[in-house]
Amino acid sequence: MVWQEDVFVIVCLTNLKEGGKNKCAQYWPAIYDKIQTGSINIRHLEERIYANYTIRRFKVQNNLKKKDREVLMFHYTRWPDHGVPDPLSLVVFHRQVMKKSPQNLGKYTLVHCSAGIGRTGTYIALDALYREGERNGKVNVPMYVRTMRKDRMNMIQGDDQYKAVYLVLCESFNGKSRCLTTESFLRDLQEQSCYSNCRDVAGKSSFSSELQELLSLRKEYTEKDYESGRKYMTANNTEEVLPVEEFLCYLSYTKGRNNYYNAVLLQSFTENDSLISAQYPLPDYTEDFLRLIRDFDARVVVFMCPLKDLKSSLLWLPYKSEHKTVGSFSIKLSSSTNSTNFTSRNIILQSEGLRTMATTVLECKAWKENRMINDKRALLDLVKETKATKLKQKEGKILILSSDGATRCGAFCVVYNALEQLSMDQEVDIFTITRQFQVRRPEFVSTLEEYQLCHEVVAEFIQNDSVYANC
Repeated sequence: MVWQEDVFVIVCLTNLKEGGKNKCAQYWPAIYDKIQTGSINIRHLEERIYANYTIRRFKVQNNLKKKDREVLMFHYTRWPDHGVPDPLSLVVFHRQVMKKSPQNLGKYTLVHCSAGIGRTGTYIALDALYREGERNGKVNVPMYVRTMRKDRMNMIQGDDQYKAVYLVLCESFNGKSRCLTTESFLRDLQEQSCYSNCRDVAGKSSFSSELQELLSLRKEYTEKDYESGRKYMTANNTEEVLPVEEFLCYLSYTKGRNNYYNAVLLQSFTENDSLISAQYPLPDYTEDFLRLIRDFDARVVVFMCPLKDLKSSLLWLPYKSEHKTVGSFSIKLSSSTNSTNFTSRNIILQSEGLRTMATTVLECKAWKENRMINDKRALLDLVKETKATKLKQKEGKILILSSDGATRCGAFCVVYNALEQLSMDQEVDIFTITRQFQVRRPEFVSTLEEYQLCHEVVAEFIQNDSVYANC
């Protein structure tokens, strides 16, 4: 069918298995492998894996016609088995399909899920209505759904999918992509710098305008969405930043302790739920901090200030060959190294009845509490060291901590994902990266200083790290 109908782009919206049931046969070979079915050969040339989707490139050869063509497959891998995906993540996926699809090639884009009506109808409606809105400035969702159902009955299933069309279109038309090549990014930043030297940057700059747009687009949560944070208010450093229930890192059962810590799961550019933002451990909740490391397999722990500035560090952080004991945990320092901007410590964490666990603790020595960072290189070096350590560990999550779990953590995470995007796509979109983080931590990057800091650190990376594409 792909060959016969002159298809150059496939959009797949289901995983091979979901909920223990087979949903789709794997009709493509493994990376760098090939398969033959009848007169058609398929060779898998390239695969790029992102947090919510995978892009594959195939060479399809027709032996009878002695012709071949390249086919792109966009595979959305995070559609919940029962439900709908986060609207913004589907928008980002749709933008990738539109941007990377070959122009003026093929008659059709092939879209499929399992049954070919629910998710497929939702995506087709999104694509068609977005293009219609861009052309004419208006859309009619009910009319288009009726049109689809004349060709194939039951397209779009259930209220959730129908509502998702509206939400995704709203996200698409609001907050346009600011994706830039490295050259354009540096040029725009230079123009901003010139502007700020001459005028009222806080009132009129595009950074200020973008930040105001970001703040206006943040998802609004109800009090119920912060239920656990309000229930255990004494465990929070501030009542201004509480974890959203949907993304909260619940701790495992421990007698005499609750299952709460102010920490939320985040996704990197290439991995889902691979980052955690959390507040610094309070002295009375140090054991819960160690439980967080153990329960979520945090192999890299990043403190966004010098550890000596935190009272709780005296309770759990060992020096030289000493042991520290906190509740059921024993902590030992195995090695440490110092650099200008950060200190790296390898610790061994052991809990009663459980295996030992090796974790690297990084502290940002250059970012004092209650001060903005002056040396952009300090934050960049910390992010790069985190990436390098994670690469060595090959498993586990990255835990990033600040006073409230949002301030400073936001800038770190945005820069981290921006470097990943540069590595994958040789372009960067700090606006959209920030929007995606604010879905899970609305307080991330809430000030002009932090938003501008993210841009300046990424610019420092592009200008002075010539091998950024391999980072």
